[in-house]
Amino acid sequence: MARTLSGTRGGPVPAHVAWVAGGTERAASADQVEHALGVLVETAQRLGIGWLTIQEPSGGSALKRRARELASRRIALAFVPGANHRGPAARDLALVESPILRVLLAEGRTGRRELVAAVQALADRGVPPKDVTEAVIAEALGLPDVDLLVLTGGDRRVPDLLVWQVAYSEIVVLDEPWPEVSAELVGAAVAEYQRRDRRYGGLVASR
Repeated sequence: MARTLSGTRGGPVPAHVAWVAGGTERAASADQVEHALGVLVETAQRLGIGWLTIQEPSGGSALKRRARELASRRIALAFVPGANHRGPAARDLALVESPILRVLLAEGRTGRRELVAAVQALADRGVPPKDVTEAVIAEALGLPDVDLLVLTGGDRRVPDLLVWQVAYSEIVVLDEPWPEVSAELVGAAVAEYQRRDRRYGGLVASR
């Protein structure tokens, strides 16, 4: 069950959060990274977030080692495959029946490759160009749109991550670098999301 975190406003919780590690000036220790990954997953579960995509230098290796333990808590892990893979955008590391949280582990520079792989998969299936719609592409990608994109370390560049799914995301930039992440920072990012007037790519009509 979702619980309110200190700092959040009790409003709608983003269904899919993408967290991009940035601003690291020096190599983080394995313990620091493991702790930060654990905080992200634990807080996302606590808030009732359904999807959490994490892009950071280790590719979520600490979470991969915990796949079975997380599965026992109905947390499913998946990863974005390499450029030569054709098929679903994500491969399961742990099969979980009715997961309460899906964690997608992404390495750097996977967004365009993911989109290319989806187009190749449509071509392999013989889908005529006239039948390629936004819905068809979204289905081929197999991942939901990102509601909240969080960039750490003050980085304001759009990452090469889920390039299709982040089109209408709310973007929150945190000054704190990876892996200096806490439950309070995650809560602050979600609280900022809750303050936004979401437009989904549309424009606010002039008054």
